[in-house]
Amino acid sequence: MQKLLISALSLLLALGAPIAKAELAPTTSDSGKLYLFQSGRLDCLEKVVTEKDFQSAEGKLAQGILHEADRALTRPSFTIVNNKLKRSMGAPNPHDYFSTAPYYWPDPKKPNGLPYIRRDGEHNPSRKLFSDDRQLTGMIEAVVNLSLAYRITGDEKYASSATCFLRTFFLDPKTRMNPNMNHSQAIPGVNTGRGIGIIDTLGFHELTDSITLLSSSSAWDAKDSSGMQQWFCQYAHWMVTSKNGKDERSWPNNHGVTYDLQLVSVLIASGNLKEATKILATSLPARMDSQIRADGQMPLEEERRTSWHYCSMNLKYLCRNALVAQNLGINLWNHVAPNGTGSIKQAMLFLIPFIDHREKWKFTEISSFTSKETASWLSIGANVYNNAIIKEAQRVYAPMNSLTAREWIVIPLK
Repeated sequence: MQKLLISALSLLLALGAPIAKAELAPTTSDSGKLYLFQSGRLDCLEKVVTEKDFQSAEGKLAQGILHEADRALTRPSFTIVNNKLKRSMGAPNPHDYFSTAPYYWPDPKKPNGLPYIRRDGEHNPSRKLFSDDRQLTGMIEAVVNLSLAYRITGDEKYASSATCFLRTFFLDPKTRMNPNMNHSQAIPGVNTGRGIGIIDTLGFHELTDSITLLSSSSAWDAKDSSGMQQWFCQYAHWMVTSKNGKDERSWPNNHGVTYDLQLVSVLIASGNLKEATKILATSLPARMDSQIRADGQMPLEEERRTSWHYCSMNLKYLCRNALVAQNLGINLWNHVAPNGTGSIKQAMLFLIPFIDHREKWKFTEISSFTSKETASWLSIGANVYNNAIIKEAQRVYAPMNSLTAREWIVIPLK
């Protein structure tokens, strides 16, 4: 079944015309290879744990990982099947993920509030009451922290707990999530799910490496490995063939960027490196060319009411795509279209002068101007580009000791 799905995926993805090819080098499959997390940084954390050097900057990062992992050890399993409210909102199968759109609110002019109306950039807190998002996010957070703790300590208790979380959420027939997002980010009174809601599984891009880290544990067996590969293969098939998947793939802004990152990650997790490589060599460069102007501006993000957040977010996930691409032998860091568009480096250089000059930012921003995404792309950029402006901005606005462990471990070593 899995081989049939992979073959079908290869055919479907091949139907897309290859555009704007990136610099491509040969790649080989490696079941123990990491594609986002940097092995050298994990080695560093393992060293400080072994030496009990918790006063150093790296030691404090390791301590933070272990603190979160120890908290996760006490958590009950995560599952979406206990959400009793989603049936009445158009998701009758308890195994199907459900969430409501974050920027939609009841219409105060209507007695029942329906249909909901859009207030871009304003999060509706009632979303937490109806959505499976907390279960999904909680599972990802727990598994990532536990797998990292296992990697830097070798303690099987962390791997065993992470394995249990994954089995419950993805593999156990009674509690598993179906591999689709048919009902994500629904708008009450309008629809029961949208393609745009696929962004709810953005965290899957970290699960790929987390599962690889667990593969050396005695708690993780061949059945777990094949089960997760099959789940991700089915989800990738759904992303490529479903209406919602096609809708999300067509978005020209940050949703298209995060769609590609998710699809690449689940393809890698399913063992389909060939198609993952093809996406990063063709789809991503085309998105970069259409999204980033020659001067570095990103107009489709600038038009949002939280424009700084979306520019920084888009750049963060472009960088994460480029990190994965680099580990597949593709250089997106130096990509520039013939007309000068599509440069990640130029996008960074455009944004940097505004970091502490909100008054000069001419686009709408209704929330805080600071953004953790800014620190993410700055710290990566300073290690990728030999550029004095980027390096100085990183030193001032995103010093290494200010980063979270999850941000620090993806920064490529020089």
